Amino acid sequence: MNRTPPPSRCLYLDARSGLAGDMILAALLHAGADIEAVRKAVAAVVGDRVTVRTVPHHSGSLEGLVLDVSAQDETHDRHAGDIIETIRKAGLAERVVDHAAGIFEVLAAAEGKVHGVPADQVHFHEVGALDSISDVVGIAAALEDLGIDSIHASALPMTSGAVQTRHGLMPVPAPATLEVLKGYPVFGVDLPGEFVTPTGAAVCAALVDDPGALPPMRIESIGYGFGTREWPDGRPNCVRAIVGSPGPAVDDTEYEVSANIDDMSPDDVSRLLEALLEAGALDAWVTPVLMKKGRPSWVISAVMSGAARDRVESTFFEESTTIGIRIHALERLKLEYHIDTVTTSVGDVRVKRAYRDGRVVNRSLESDDLRRIAREKGIPLKRVRARVLSEVPPEE
Repeated sequence: MNRTPPPSRCLYLDARSGLAGDMILAALLHAGADIEAVRKAVAAVVGDRVTVRTVPHHSGSLEGLVLDVSAQDETHDRHAGDIIETIRKAGLAERVVDHAAGIFEVLAAAEGKVHGVPADQVHFHEVGALDSISDVVGIAAALEDLGIDSIHASALPMTSGAVQTRHGLMPVPAPATLEVLKGYPVFGVDLPGEFVTPTGAAVCAALVDDPGALPPMRIESIGYGFGTREWPDGRPNCVRAIVGSPGPAVDDTEYEVSANIDDMSPDDVSRLLEALLEAGALDAWVTPVLMKKGRPSWVISAVMSGAARDRVESTFFEESTTIGIRIHALERLKLEYHIDTVTTSVGDVRVKRAYRDGRVVNRSLESDDLRRIAREKGIPLKRVRARVLSEVPPEE
């Protein structure tokens, strides 16, 4: 029997005017997430001590929502491990748990690095408050309600100044925010005030698949979530959530670009590969060859989409010593795929199934899940993989 994969949905967070947990949740709710699903998930974690509601908000010509979370009997001091354990025991859907716990794990690792303590012993202050916990759990529940399978986001603005915390006056960006965003694209804005919070940064670091420009998609809904701060230059402090289904790029052609190089050091060749990938190359590699006159050399190659062609070509000339490159158009057949979660005797594992004509022709196990199970249970990775493969149902 043929199996047709369910439709996939993606999310793009346009956060160039700021990002915080409450702003993300407000934007997702404005984009169509069910607030009752959010409230139910929050109540499963923190009980009835929190009330979640939204308030309509206008800023210039934009209309959206502001999140209003009120908490009873609040204390800000909670250990990261306790929060994560509470989330895992709350009986929520698997992806909701993974997203919410993953965000707090990123925060704990960053706070631990900044303050010099193990991640599971981090003592949260601001992000340990009930309203912050509600923001994170609510975001995870909203993503599940919207059926989001992949999350993308823009680069984030880094401002200046100082912010008052339980640790005292801290520079902006806050140390934990910078630690969270290692490897994530950012840009500087010469204005005072904290417009990217640690929680907002952690959502991107934990959940975003491909930071950068808006990915190819067919837009279905748009939501605006506003913060409570005001930019000194008058721009609206909001994040825009764009929800849709993945679509083909305008230029779906892919190209292979290459050059023979015999006068670069190994360190410079390594950097060239990194730069090509940063410029948008889909893959990049080095092949050792013997050139004319018996000179040992390398062929540096990369595959790029039409959309990234200019950036990759420029990077080749800027980062290497070559004065010429070869470019070939490629034909590539790509299968549709769907990722779902399979419960096994050692734990839940995501399985990617690739389809052709409605029939599964390939499947693969999510390596991060296998590594997590091996680490948690103290089982060699190869045994975890074999066990899961033996229990995943055969394809029809």
